Formats: sequence, structure tokens, C-alpha cells
Amino acid sequence: MSIKNVLLGATVLGTVVVGGVAVDTAAAPEAKATACWGQITASKGKNYTGCGRARHFNRLASGTMKWGSVASDHAWSYEQACWSNIAQYGMVRA
Repeated sequence: MSIKNVLLGATVLGTVVVGGVAVDTAAAPEAKATACWGQITASKGKNYTGCGRARHFNRLASGTMKWGSVASDHAWSYEQACWSNIAQYGMVRA
């Protein structure tokens, strides 16, 4: 009798666990994250659609900020020169 209870309990637990995973999986497609920028290097970055204008930047080790051109949708932001001692680079809204 106790083996039957253990098997029944395992079956119920397995059904609840699988049901929970199914609910999480069904909700996942609704959560869509859109990247605004991509293909970012130390000298350029691409502005994708739907995020407004953006520009590339380099922060030098001294703290000085160097800004690239402003890019609209589906366009590139380019640095005007090659910089040394780059501590950080990326894209921001313009």
C-alpha cells in the first residue's frame, strides 16, 4: 500500500512540475526584447530601427569622451579618428 502512495505522489508531483514548465514556456514568446544598437566596435556602431537617433562614443582612460556621428534608423555612427587608451566604448541615444 505504501509503494502505491509513493508512486501516486510522484505522479502528481511530476504532473505539477511539468505543468509549471508548460506555463512558463507559453509565456516566454510574449516577452520580446529589441536591441537598439549592435555591431559595436571601438570605431563604429549600428543604430537599428525603432529606438530613435544614437551616437557612438569612446571614453578614454583619462576620462575624456569622444563622440561619433549621430545615426538615424538603420545607419552607422562612426568615430572621426582612431583613439588610443580607450577604457570604454558603446552607443547612447543622441
